[in-house]
Amino acid sequence: MNDARKLAAAGRMLADLSAIIAELQVSAEQEKSASLEWVSPAVAAERFGVPAGSIRSLCQRKRFGRKVGGRWETDLSALRNYFGKRDNRDETVRVSRSTTGT
Repeated sequence: MNDARKLAAAGRMLADLSAIIAELQVSAEQEKSASLEWVSPAVAAERFGVPAGSIRSLCQRKRFGRKVGGRWETDLSALRNYFGKRDNRDETVRVSRSTTGT
């Protein structure tokens, strides 16, 4: 096989591989998005006891949210992890601690 044919074959293989990678990336994003629990900043603010503006700020700065129709939605599980690691503001943690007597 001459060099031109080898180069053409390599180009086709590279194009096929690029298409597979793109398909896998889309699939991974869809799975990630489906597993997230999206809520409004107002709901998240009430849940964690912080101002809604702080939640919107975290959506932007920490990428815990997305804009849908010009309004923010936030990933509740990302905020739960953030506040849980930071200072245990998650309501379920506070309730469980108060009921266990610790």
